[in-house]
Amino acid sequence: MYMKFAPMINCWMIFLTNATKEVDKFHFLWYNKENILEVLIMNSDSGFGSSGAPFEYTVAEADNKALKTKKMLFIAAYALYVAIVFAIGAMTKILLPFLCFIPLSLWFIIWLTWRYTQVEYEYSFFSGALTVSRILGNRTRKKMTEVRIQNFSAIFPAVEANESKIEAFEAETTIFAASDANAEGLWVALWQDTESGKRCALYFEPNEKAVKILKYYNASAMAK
Repeated sequence: MYMKFAPMINCWMIFLTNATKEVDKFHFLWYNKENILEVLIMNSDSGFGSSGAPFEYTVAEADNKALKTKKMLFIAAYALYVAIVFAIGAMTKILLPFLCFIPLSLWFIIWLTWRYTQVEYEYSFFSGALTVSRILGNRTRKKMTEVRIQNFSAIFPAVEANESKIEAFEAETTIFAASDANAEGLWVALWQDTESGKRCALYFEPNEKAVKILKYYNASAMAK
C-alpha cells in the first residue's frame, strides 16, 4: 500500500519543503522590509549603486553683502594697479611699453585672483565617509575635511533652537562649508577627531539625498 503511494507522498514532501522555504523567505522580507527599502533608496536615490560611484554635489557661495564687498575690493585693486603702472610709465617716459604690459599683466592678475570670488563647496559621500572640498573658480580644489559619518556624535539643523547644543559642545575647530551663514538648509555636524582629539564642527548644506545617507550610516546622531 505504501509503495503504491510512495511517489505521490515524495512529491508532496518536496512540494511542502519548497513551500516552507518560500514562506520563510516571505517572512524574512516582510519583517525586514524597512531595512531593505532603505537600502534600495540608498542605491537608487543616493548614488550608492552597484557601480560604487560616490554621491557628489556642490553648493555655491551666496552672492551676499560680503561677497559683493570682496568683488568691489578686487576691482578697486585692479584699477589701482593700472593707475600705478600707468603713472610709473609716464614718469619714466617709457609709457608705450608700459601700455603694452598693462593688459597682459592685468589679465594674469585677474585670472589668478578673481577665482576667490567664485567659491563652491563640494560634498562627496562614499563608503560611509563624507569629504568636503573648497573649489575656487571651477579649477582649484582643496580638501577641507574627510570624516567617517559614523564618527559624528550629533547632526542637526543649525537653527536658533539648537544653538545651546553647539555652544555646549565647545568646538575647537570650526569648518564652514555652506553658501551662507543664514542659509535655510544649514546643518551642523559635531565630532571628535580621532587623530588630533580636537572637537570639530562642520557647517554644511545637505540636500534630501544627503540627509538619507547621513541617517543610513548614523541614525543615532541624527536623533540627538
